[in-house]
Amino acid sequence: MSNRDRILELALRLMNEEGAGAAGTTRIAEELGISPGNLYYHFKNREEIVRVLFDALDAEFRSLLIEDADPPISASRFAAFYLRSFDLAWRYRFFFGGLLGLLRRDEELAARYRALQDWAIDELEGIATQLVKDGSMARPRGRDGLRSVALSTWLIWMNWIRFLQISGRETIEPSDMAAGVSQLFDVLAPYLDPAFEKSARRALARESPKRG
Repeated sequence: MSNRDRILELALRLMNEEGAGAAGTTRIAEELGISPGNLYYHFKNREEIVRVLFDALDAEFRSLLIEDADPPISASRFAAFYLRSFDLAWRYRFFFGGLLGLLRRDEELAARYRALQDWAIDELEGIATQLVKDGSMARPRGRDGLRSVALSTWLIWMNWIRFLQISGRETIEPSDMAAGVSQLFDVLAPYLDPAFEKSARRALARESPKRG
């Protein structure tokens, strides 16, 4: 493994375990046994490390969202998308937990995040639209009903980690993410075809223990 990859791996672990402010460049260099100059050869500062980690999160989320958006959308694929998206949130939980502070400190990161958010809400609206076409979901009332469903989906996904933190949990476990998926499904349930929802929840039940 290259020093660059070792830096990213350690920074991700430290920030996930101790919070977004944990991975200072001096600490990373000391723990890896490399000189500060070696670290700065790869990354100018901690903000640049965070940007690279966010870019990886961004690419993974876009990939899994596009992969599961091809019509028709089956119940199992619908469930799998949300399970994988919450798995992704767990792997980069430092970002979700420290989102506001990270974006306030780095305008470039904030711009990248907004671009992902705008794209994701459009794509999630497209998935909801396709589910309506497939007969798997009733069209929500109101001119912007589908957009509202997409926005609600995004807000639950983006804020689940912080909800757990604010709830006073001393530690957050991978199994806690399954509850986030269930919460999201509870919000979508009034719109989903009952048979489709039942099949999707069966798929969730099959896969969730594997992620515990």
